Amino acid sequence: MTAKKRRRLFIVDEPFQIKYSLLLGLSAFVVSLVVSIIFYYHVSSLDELFLSSGLTISPEMTAFLAYQQKLLLVKISAATVIITLVMFLVGVVLSNKISGPVFSIRRSLQEIFNKGDFSARFRIRKHDELKDLVTDLNKAMERLDLEHGRASKK
Repeated sequence: MTAKKRRRLFIVDEPFQIKYSLLLGLSAFVVSLVVSIIFYYHVSSLDELFLSSGLTISPEMTAFLAYQQKLLLVKISAATVIITLVMFLVGVVLSNKISGPVFSIRRSLQEIFNKGDFSARFRIRKHDELKDLVTDLNKAMERLDLEHGRASKK
């Protein structure tokens, strides 16, 4: 049984991966910020409704509600930051599934061009994205190798 190959580099195309990770992180930030604002104002309006209900409320209860609102704001802010960071990291992982095979294809193409060896084949990991593209590229390389072999025999 062969060991599963792992990539040593996780960021192979930094501009591409950072760009899409930032887009995913920014999207998560905006969504979590909107949800947080809606949630915070909903809870705040419930507190205001409670305070304006006409019940006799002690200063301690008013201070407690104010403290709870501040605590809620801190928790919501922390959750927004954590969600944003997690989604950024998810963006790095997901972008690696595309940029890794592209990096491998580019490296193989450079070797083919440098050596002029049409018998070379592209290799990516079994579960990588773009495996259909690599299959098609390998078929094209077989055809080139066959045609090049015929041309060199003439």
